[in-house]
Amino acid sequence: MHFINRHITIFLMLFAVLAYGQVPQDKIKAKIEIEKVENSVKITGTAENLTDVIRSAAYRLSVIKNNDKSNNQSNNEQVGVFTLQPNEIQKLSTSQINLATDDEVIVLLLFYDEDKQIVAKDRVVLGEKKR
Repeated sequence: MHFINRHITIFLMLFAVLAYGQVPQDKIKAKIEIEKVENSVKITGTAENLTDVIRSAAYRLSVIKNNDKSNNQSNNEQVGVFTLQPNEIQKLSTSQINLATDDEVIVLLLFYDEDKQIVAKDRVVLGEKKR
């Protein structure tokens, strides 16, 4: 009986972590748009209000570029705040980077509420290495 109780407790703890670890995008949607232009990539972070009320949030657009052959890494972060009218889509920030065949680029867009809790996110990986 003690063995079953232990497994039930572990299951409930894992379920709670997974349930709270999810970021529901039911009010504001984060979206990363990628446009390839010759040897570079244009990255745009957008926000969409999915409700009928005005929404505000802070954002962080991170672009991390790695090259294993040259051992180079660069990191670019853009931060700001925005307000969306009901059902509005807004471009928040744009960044353009050169992209070589050996580069791996991780793009992360996070939205935070006034309590600094993540309310929406999107992630894109370009040139992902097979490990």
